[in-house]
Amino acid sequence: MPSLRTLLLLPLLLASTAASAADDDEDDLDLDDELPMPGPAPVPAPPVPAPPPVPDDGDEKDDDLDEFRDTEGDKLDLEDEDTDPTSGDTEAVYRKTLERLAKLDLDEQIEGWEQYLAQFPTTPYRSRIEKQIEDLTDQLYATRPGGETGVDAMDSELDFAHPLQLENINPRTRFQAAFEYGLPSYANLVLDYEHAILRNLSVHGGFRRRYLGFNAEVGARYAFVKSPRTKMLVTGMLDLRVNANPAYPGIRPQLGIGKQFGKLDVMIIGGTDLTIYQGVVPNLTGGASLFYSFSDRVGGFAETYLYARTLGPDEQFGGGTYTFDVATFGLKFYPGKEGTPRDKEINFGATVPYAQQYWQFHFGSIMGQFNYYL
Repeated sequence: MPSLRTLLLLPLLLASTAASAADDDEDDLDLDDELPMPGPAPVPAPPVPAPPPVPDDGDEKDDDLDEFRDTEGDKLDLEDEDTDPTSGDTEAVYRKTLERLAKLDLDEQIEGWEQYLAQFPTTPYRSRIEKQIEDLTDQLYATRPGGETGVDAMDSELDFAHPLQLENINPRTRFQAAFEYGLPSYANLVLDYEHAILRNLSVHGGFRRRYLGFNAEVGARYAFVKSPRTKMLVTGMLDLRVNANPAYPGIRPQLGIGKQFGKLDVMIIGGTDLTIYQGVVPNLTGGASLFYSFSDRVGGFAETYLYARTLGPDEQFGGGTYTFDVATFGLKFYPGKEGTPRDKEINFGATVPYAQQYWQFHFGSIMGQFNYYL
């Protein structure tokens, strides 16, 4: 028989066991609610491929030109080369630049060499590079729109003002017709055709009146310097002439220099006129010309023309100088619409003597000239 004490504790033990079982059931229920069964993992979307690069024909040339520039400016990127402390460059640097620039267009080559000179101003190759820039510029100006090169194309020529009284120093293919009338009885007619064999070499033939008489003439002009980049001309001229009355031959070697300063064309010329008549008589000739362009179609000019002969002691006046020097002023017109080629040129002017001794060919004259560049 169980004891009385056991019978009294039995209800307490049964109640404790039931409460523990209830707590376990509640914990199981809460765990199931908080941690549901996992479902299948989501499948990631496939990556979208990047679009292919668009081809650019100019990328390769741009990359070649950009190789010469650093990120801070327009200097050439040649830091990997050993440099000369005195000039900054070496033969290896120059050769490397020459090789790279040869792959580019003409204008980009010019830009590259100008950057080279800016980065290495004391380079020993400076004269060679400047000559190369000048040649590249000449090639650039001598290129026609279709890629062909021309000897006398309007877009490749140095458009230098043609003088009225003086000789032309710019070798071009052109036809010239002119007249001059002076008081009291001086008349001059000019017809001349000049043909450019090369861009800097031309020959011409025609007739005109010099001060000592009408002449048939042939000659040549060679431009030692003819640069659209520097806007400069240095030209040697040699003319052979035959005077009509009296009949005698003559030789006229001359040298002319021209330079453009923006809208201003400046020219000087000098030489001798050797007349072969009862011996060789040297006459001195020369002058200067200024032309200023008011617009693309109109400009004004001023010239001086000098002609003199020094007399020997056995001549008529026992020494001294014959001279007849004149000044000419006028206007120059280029017919046509603005922006079209200036292939036609019309000059009008008046001439006034300002220094003379023994010679008096006229008291003043008017003159007109027409040039057509073929």
